Amino acid sequence: MAYYLANGTVYTGATHTSSGVLMTGASHTSGSEALTVILDSQTNPQVTNGKSPLRTLSMQALRRFGDFNANTVDGDVLLMFLEFANIIIDDIRMHPYAPRTTVSNTSGSTTTTSTNINPLSYYLSVDESRDVDDQIIVAGLLAQYSLQQSSDKVKIYMPNYQRTLNQQLWRSLNGNTPIRLRVMDDGSNPRNINGAKTSVINGTLTA
Repeated sequence: MAYYLANGTVYTGATHTSSGVLMTGASHTSGSEALTVILDSQTNPQVTNGKSPLRTLSMQALRRFGDFNANTVDGDVLLMFLEFANIIIDDIRMHPYAPRTTVSNTSGSTTTTSTNINPLSYYLSVDESRDVDDQIIVAGLLAQYSLQQSSDKVKIYMPNYQRTLNQQLWRSLNGNTPIRLRVMDDGSNPRNINGAKTSVINGTLTA
């Protein structure tokens, strides 16, 4: 689940509720903004926490691959899918849109901001789930399995995995915002007036 500001950017700070509406900030002020809550897309709506266990996602990938009845697979196949899933975890860790959290610290009149990539651990069991969109895992499993099988389907599943990975990670990080060119040198950027900063993540101007 992600919180979005009215301009489409992701909000990761403190929240409070005012008149039944979720707002930015720990308490209500004149600068508080209404937030939009969007559930992460998922392929298994019956899973209440929004993240499906790897076993379920593996069976979905096998059914979509379509070469045999997914219910006939043994434990060794699922262990192979465990390996595939951890390759996907590596892909997400190294992706430029990897999930991240921005933290601001104020000391006196100085505010420093740091952005850290969210920790994402490997799957240790097929019954575990991770904070990754289900669609990314299923698409990645299909791509890795078709590669392992030397199947012609890799020509479909590998590009689809890359598209899904880029699309879903960008949506989680920045919402439905365009990709923008940005000036990395704050001092020479004429947009940085009145103390505003250009986001190094999506190029938007922030106060």
